[in-house]
Amino acid sequence: MPERAALYRRYRSQTFAEVIGQEHVTRTLKNAIANGQVAHAYLLAGARGIGKTSIARIIAKAVNCPKAKNGDPCDACESCVAIREGRYLDLIEIDAASNRGIDEMRDLREKVRFAPSMGQYKVYVIDEAHQLTNEAFNALLKTLEEPPAHVIFVLATTESQRIPATIVSRTQRFDLRRIPHQKMVQQLATIAMTEKWQVEPAALEAISRHAQGSLRDAESILDQVATFAEGKVRVDDVDELLGATDWEETSALYDAIAANDAAKAVGLVRTLVDDGRDLRLFVRRAMDHMRALVLVRASDMLPETATESVAAVLRRQAPLFSLDRLAKIAHRLIETEQQLRTGEGTPLPLELALLDLTTEGAAPAPAPKQPAPQGTTAKSAPHGTVPSRTASPAPATAPRSDAVVDLAERRAQQTATAAAPGAARPIGAASPGVTLQRVRSAWDQLLERVQERSIAKAAQLVKAEPVAIEGGTIVLAFSDEFARQMWDRQRPELERDLGELVGTAMRVRCVKQPAAAATNTQPATEDPMLRAALETFRRPDRILEVE
Repeated sequence: MPERAALYRRYRSQTFAEVIGQEHVTRTLKNAIANGQVAHAYLLAGARGIGKTSIARIIAKAVNCPKAKNGDPCDACESCVAIREGRYLDLIEIDAASNRGIDEMRDLREKVRFAPSMGQYKVYVIDEAHQLTNEAFNALLKTLEEPPAHVIFVLATTESQRIPATIVSRTQRFDLRRIPHQKMVQQLATIAMTEKWQVEPAALEAISRHAQGSLRDAESILDQVATFAEGKVRVDDVDELLGATDWEETSALYDAIAANDAAKAVGLVRTLVDDGRDLRLFVRRAMDHMRALVLVRASDMLPETATESVAAVLRRQAPLFSLDRLAKIAHRLIETEQQLRTGEGTPLPLELALLDLTTEGAAPAPAPKQPAPQGTTAKSAPHGTVPSRTASPAPATAPRSDAVVDLAERRAQQTATAAAPGAARPIGAASPGVTLQRVRSAWDQLLERVQERSIAKAAQLVKAEPVAIEGGTIVLAFSDEFARQMWDRQRPELERDLGELVGTAMRVRCVKQPAAAATNTQPATEDPMLRAALETFRRPDRILEVE
């Protein structure tokens, strides 16, 4: 059986008129060639599969075609046919990835002086030009600036930022765009009709979404799916062979965040892990989606690369998020990407982040009601407020075992006894009747309340314990410096929750637990609340270790 060329090679553009989606480039080049204003060097920059190499070959055709019309080659003369078949001696294509050193550029510099053997111009196409070394660029620099009159250089790159400015300034630069969605669908439909394949329009839409602006990728996918489906392509065949697109995955993620659906968000991560996907890449895609939502939300504008289907998703999701919440999502995703980079392959940082994002947006569950302390007539302050200073003070003592009364408690009791009845206290200072035992007894309830709002925060709070009451302030000792810094920034939240649980205003101070004491503390994984949280993410076939 004769060898069949790949679909993207058989349908490669052969004239400027056949190039899809790059009219701003082809029109300029056609006019320049038609008017005899050919530049000595061009730089074609853009993503993969959008026509850089094809345009470079068409330039070689146009400048050497004796029958060119309005700058477009005829694609029928001897020169055009030779270039199309890859046997034109004056078209030299160099792969910079494998010919990137100074020796190759010195050799090129020697050969450019020879006159063309078949046409009017020798055209050097340097593909992936950003791969050249600095020394190779320096060796090419002078030749690129003042080449012989019969030589044209065309540099193609997917990473234009890596091309030295001294090189860019000596070329005419063209930035190619990703192929628009509808134009790609039309091209795929034309190919399918030519190949006599039966392809559903929805399947062409799905293939175009998967290709993300790369026509070469779209043609390769169509070739693959047509082979899989034996020429009768349905959208189910595309989904079965390729799965969901990146935009569909991130759209599902933001739908889950908007609905505060933690189970759906974590389930999506589990699917990605089962499929062997790169979670860091997924997070970066999610950040791109978030930026698009910010653009739509703030300015009602869509990204230039957004297809019609993506635009519909963005316009539907944007009203579901405030700019403040999108900013929080951005910060959380950036932190997660860094944690995944330094982690050992565990998806736990991403799962914790998604749980945090899906529970923060939901209304917190009401705090359990606490009975008023004995002898106290004032009710607990509403959530987020400070109890009135006119409320009756709590008694100076509370029933407890003398064995657990430390020196700090004794000082607090002495201060309370010396104070005049009804004397005013500074707002935020602990009540004289608050004991360390009472704070410790309310600690589990505090952890449960924080866990309802954010498991990530609760995982850091379990590293602390109340150790003393000093001058009306509860001292919390943290075994971890990161946890201490995080909760030190959020002390108002701790003071509010503790105040509601013990029935009076509280003040909190966060300190680092001494190293000697830290060795005697309970490991974080022994805490029942944290273990329960981690079990949410654990799989039977995967074991996570928490230090």
